[in-house]
Amino acid sequence: MFDDRLERLLGAEGPLARAWPDYEPRPGQLRMALEVARAFREDDFALIEAGTGTGKTLAYLLPALMSGKKTVVSTGLKNLQDQIFEKDLPFIRRFFGDNFRAARLKGRENYLCLHYLKKARGQGALLPGPDEEALAAVAGAAARVRYGDRADFPFVAEDWPLWSEISAQADRCLGQRCPDFGDCFLWRARREAQAADLVLVNHHLLMADLALRAAGFGEVLPDWEAAVLDEAHLLEEAATGYFGRSLSSGVLMALKRDLEKTLPALAPDDFKVLAPLAEIFGRQAETLAAAFYPNPGEWELWLEDDPQGPALRDYLLNFHHDALALAEGLKKPARDNEDLAPLLARLRETAANLLFLAEPPKSDYVCQAERQGRRLTLSALPVKVSRQLAESLINSGRTLVFTSATLSAGGDFSYFKERVGLWPEVEGLSLDSPFDYQGRTLIYLPKNLPGPSSADFPRAAAEEMERLVNLSRGRALLLFTSHKNMNFAAGWLKERLIWPLLVQGQAGRAALLEAFKAETHSVLLATHSFWQGVDVPGESLSAVVIEKLPFPRPDRPLVKARCRLLEEEGRDSFMDYHLPEAALTLKQGLGRLMRSGRDQGLLAVLDVRLSKKGYGKKLMKVLPPGRVSSDLADVAAFFQKV
Repeated sequence: MFDDRLERLLGAEGPLARAWPDYEPRPGQLRMALEVARAFREDDFALIEAGTGTGKTLAYLLPALMSGKKTVVSTGLKNLQDQIFEKDLPFIRRFFGDNFRAARLKGRENYLCLHYLKKARGQGALLPGPDEEALAAVAGAAARVRYGDRADFPFVAEDWPLWSEISAQADRCLGQRCPDFGDCFLWRARREAQAADLVLVNHHLLMADLALRAAGFGEVLPDWEAAVLDEAHLLEEAATGYFGRSLSSGVLMALKRDLEKTLPALAPDDFKVLAPLAEIFGRQAETLAAAFYPNPGEWELWLEDDPQGPALRDYLLNFHHDALALAEGLKKPARDNEDLAPLLARLRETAANLLFLAEPPKSDYVCQAERQGRRLTLSALPVKVSRQLAESLINSGRTLVFTSATLSAGGDFSYFKERVGLWPEVEGLSLDSPFDYQGRTLIYLPKNLPGPSSADFPRAAAEEMERLVNLSRGRALLLFTSHKNMNFAAGWLKERLIWPLLVQGQAGRAALLEAFKAETHSVLLATHSFWQGVDVPGESLSAVVIEKLPFPRPDRPLVKARCRLLEEEGRDSFMDYHLPEAALTLKQGLGRLMRSGRDQGLLAVLDVRLSKKGYGKKLMKVLPPGRVSSDLADVAAFFQKV
């Protein structure tokens, strides 16, 4: 019955076919929908790789809504979450019926807090003019918007520092004691999620919920019976952060500022006791930001040859005792004043994180320091999250659907299953893209460039990009594995191209993509964050050029720790980690080109290892089934028609 209904809805006689005379049923979409329906019916897993154009969103939303189960749909990126809520669900309501309730839920930091907005506006005279004006604009818009999440305030810059002061951060939330609780955007969203049949979240929020439940500290999401994990290839990355511990100098400095604001309002006797402790805490926070690992980059902590290690461990342990002493002193005032409870909870969490970072479980976690500008972040990250995911998600007995355009290498799902703790016997379904790659794309693999380890490679790659971009008349996305090579190519191309050049870092990600779409013949240069989630259908994106095979950076602490663990298990870290990671990322990058059946263009990989190394054959399997050439003349001929 379930399957028959899906076949009617998506078939040649269904509502879509009646609405559009040119509608053609997609066999891959129906095949996926039936597999998802089976998983819902049998309380089972479904593991589905669906190529671009399959129509996977509709293929999992329809069975989920028909199942009668409370379902969480989790996406890797917020833009897909918004697309489903604002486009796909209204589409379903229009053509298939509206007898369901759906809600969208984001992390707390995305929601405006009316209480702290009022407090910030009360300090308007102390703020710079632009900040005071922005606060007034937010307050004016807040009276008109429904959801109150950051997307409702597009005039606010992505990096506006005051947003953290007026958003619903967990460590400052007063909960039901808040004078604005009745109008709270966050709690309204949570109430809607509680009542909904389908709740849209992202992986970070889902992982936060699983981590809280695993620790016995409550929950973030309402109880659910089934989950669809779209963009499931991003699941391990999201889980790594939420099952680890971290502490940044920015968080510590914010806590220092809140202590300085709060303590003067205490009773004189309490202030007399706590002020010296708060001053010590503040000095310790400043020390972390200034004294350790001053240069940009990442470092593994607690290595025997690290000269900063002993001093850092002593610092963390001393800071732990100082934070505990301050928290102990704040206990009595917090009993008398409930508004101090969030501050006390933050101090206790900070103390616990300081101790965990100084004395982590040695075999399960890797500790690292990361410096970005003035911010230093210390993290203890699980080397593998498969155990945590297996315990909290995989073995929960719920229906679980994993899907993405990139889950396998040549149809082999074993790498993904191992990384997320999915049982080896779970069979994967791979559905090819219905797009005509053979007729509408050309894959260019040059053979005469130096290898990527050569000192001559950056210039040779930039020269080749110059030739390709001139042939494509702009309209190109150039993807890099390092900022250094991207900046070199940007400098080279800026002096030689007539096409507008957009470079990651010049503006926010969203602004760059909008400019790239608007200026048809522009060229966009970008690194890691643009290898996925870039959706630019049409002529503006007619060439994707990948500078180098995207192997994980071997100097990153987490990468080194994962490789060490594999070697200790007697496995080959290159074949079992580096190569599968590169394959999945390469597949994501190449997937930026064909976003609709009308798209066409060039896919180029400038790394000669793809054709010269033995492992290149494995990576060649992830290339789409287009025509392959190593002759620039073929590229010129191709673009005479495109």
